[in-house]
Amino acid sequence: MSKASEQRKVIQRAKRELKSEPAYLEICKEYNVKPDIIDGISISFKPLDVSAKTINGEVFLNERLFESGDMIEVKRYVTHETVHVLQQNAGLVDTKTDDNDATTTDGEDYLNDPNELEAFQTQLEFMDDHQSPEEIQDYLETLLDHHSIRGKARRKKVIELTQKI
Repeated sequence: MSKASEQRKVIQRAKRELKSEPAYLEICKEYNVKPDIIDGISISFKPLDVSAKTINGEVFLNERLFESGDMIEVKRYVTHETVHVLQQNAGLVDTKTDDNDATTTDGEDYLNDPNELEAFQTQLEFMDDHQSPEEIQDYLETLLDHHSIRGKARRKKVIELTQKI
């Protein structure tokens, strides 16, 4: 079986399994769409400098997610990026630009963007169903370190990001 064929199988599995995930179902309900919407979202693995991105309603996942073989990690990024697709479909973000690329804006401003906040909250809600509190804490620490958020702003951001869990 070719690598491309294996990648398509992973994506199909992720799509199928997400349809029964509480975090995914909740975001579909919030946007008043059926969970089957994910079937129409183009998702592919690509070499990227970030974990995932959404452009023009298409989701691109870093190839390292496929190579890791960690389906939970694949699904949590698909969950996050699906939020961006729903936001784009609702006209909340510009579909012509890469609005969720952390390199395009200052780290703290990026995490203050309501669209990013919603996507990260949904991703953390998904993680809460599958990962330990320690794994979630490690992820948050890495995220906040990456964006150089410190002190009071850091404590505030943790509360904001974990609001749904």
